Amino acid sequence: MLRYHMAVVTRDSALRRAIKRLTTAAGATADFAPDSAQLSPSRQVDLAIFDARGEAPDRRFYSLLPRTARILLIVPGDDLVDRVPLLADPRVTSLFCHDDRFDDDEFISSATKALRGEIFGLQKYFPWGVTTFTMTVTSYPEKGRAIEIMMSYAQMAGVRGPVRDRIQLVADELMMNALYHAPTDDRGEELHRGKTQKELAQLPEVSPIQVQYGCSGRYFGVAVRDGFGSLGRDRALEYLGRARGGARMEHKQSGAGLGLVSVLHSVSKLVFNLAPSHSTEVIALFDMELFARGRVGARSLHLFTARARAGSEVGGDTDDPRTEDTAAGALRAPAAGRPAAWLLAGLLGAGAAGAGTTLYFKRARAADTEPPPPVAAPSPQPTLTVTTEPADAEIRINGQRVVSGVTVAVPPEATELEIAVRRKGFRPWTRTLPATELDPSERIFVNLAER
Repeated sequence: MLRYHMAVVTRDSALRRAIKRLTTAAGATADFAPDSAQLSPSRQVDLAIFDARGEAPDRRFYSLLPRTARILLIVPGDDLVDRVPLLADPRVTSLFCHDDRFDDDEFISSATKALRGEIFGLQKYFPWGVTTFTMTVTSYPEKGRAIEIMMSYAQMAGVRGPVRDRIQLVADELMMNALYHAPTDDRGEELHRGKTQKELAQLPEVSPIQVQYGCSGRYFGVAVRDGFGSLGRDRALEYLGRARGGARMEHKQSGAGLGLVSVLHSVSKLVFNLAPSHSTEVIALFDMELFARGRVGARSLHLFTARARAGSEVGGDTDDPRTEDTAAGALRAPAAGRPAAWLLAGLLGAGAAGAGTTLYFKRARAADTEPPPPVAAPSPQPTLTVTTEPADAEIRINGQRVVSGVTVAVPPEATELEIAVRRKGFRPWTRTLPATELDPSERIFVNLAER
C-alpha cells in the first residue's frame, strides 16, 4: 500500500514522466497538473514538487498544501544561489537544478527524507553496497590527519587533483565549523567565540565530531556531524543569504557561516540535516562527471529538519537485542592518554559503516570547557531525555518504557541506567551509563541504523 501522496506541477512532459516513474519508489501516489491553477489534489498532499524554471510558485500553490507538507522545487541549472529566497517557506526542503538530465537517485533520496523525516547519513546518497568510512575527530591535529587519510583515499579512488583540492577545502571548512563553532553553552552562545584560529588550534581536545566519507565512482561524498545541533533553519538561511549576496565571510567575524561561499562554489550538492539541540550534519557531494565537463558549483541544495513525533507502540519486532551495533561509540571527549585508534577505524571500519552507523550524541559537559562553579548546595536529582531517530522507536530505561523527547527523573537509588532503543527494520541500540556520570540535565540523541 502506497502511504504518501504527491502533487506535481510541471509543463515538461519528460520531467513529468521521470517523476511519475519514481513515485512508487518513494512509496507515493501522485497528482499532476501543468500549473497551480489546475492543481486539485485528490487527497492530502505529503510532498509537493513544483517546476520553478519558468516562474516561482504562487500564493495559490502554497495555500493548497497543509502545514505538514514538504516541498521540492526544480530551478534553472546555473543560478542556484540566486534561488535561495525560495527556501523562505519552512516547508521547502530542496532546490534542484535541472537542465539536460534528472538525477533519479537524488530525487528518491530527497523525497524519502522529506516524507519520512529520517534524514541523517551519507549512505542515503550512494547506491546500496558502497563502502563508507567513519572517523571521530576531537582536535585540530586530528582534523589534519583525517584530511590526509581522506585525500589518500580520494587519490586511490581516481579523483583528479583539482577535484581533490576542492574536497580538501570543503572538508576542512566543515570540520572547523563542527569542532569550534557548533559547541554552545546553555544560553546558546558559542563556547569558543572570539578565539583566533591559532588559539583554536592550541586547544588540546574539544567535543568530538563524526567525519564520514566514501566514493561511488561518480560521486565523492563527505559528511560532517556534531552532537550539538546549534544550527537551526533560520541561521542556515541567514548564512545562505550572505552567500547569495556575495559576502566574503572570510573577512568577517568567524562563525558557523565562515567560508560558505567557497563551499557552494566547490561542491555539486550540499545538504544540511538539522536536529535542533541534538545534532547537525552537513553533507557535500562532488559529481566527478560534471567536474570533468567543467560544471563546478552547487547544483542542488537541501535543508532537512528532523521531525518531532510522539512515541508510539512498535510491535512485531523479533530482532535479537544482542545484535547491538558497535561500529561506533559515543561521541564523547576521550580520556587522556587514549591511543589514536580512530585512525585505524577510519580505514578498517568500512563493513559496519557501509551498513549504517549507530551513534548517540551527548552535550559536552561544562567541565570540559570551563571550571566548575562553587558548590553552594547539593546537586538536584539528575534528569534524562532520550530522543531518537526514527522518533517512534521504542525506548526503555532499566526496562521501563519512556517516550522520545520526554524528560524523566533518574531514581535516587539507581546506580546505573541501561538504555535500550529498538524499532522494527533498524538495528537495536543499547548502552549502560553509570548514574554518577550523568549531567544534571542529561540529553541523548540516538540515530538508529537501518538493517
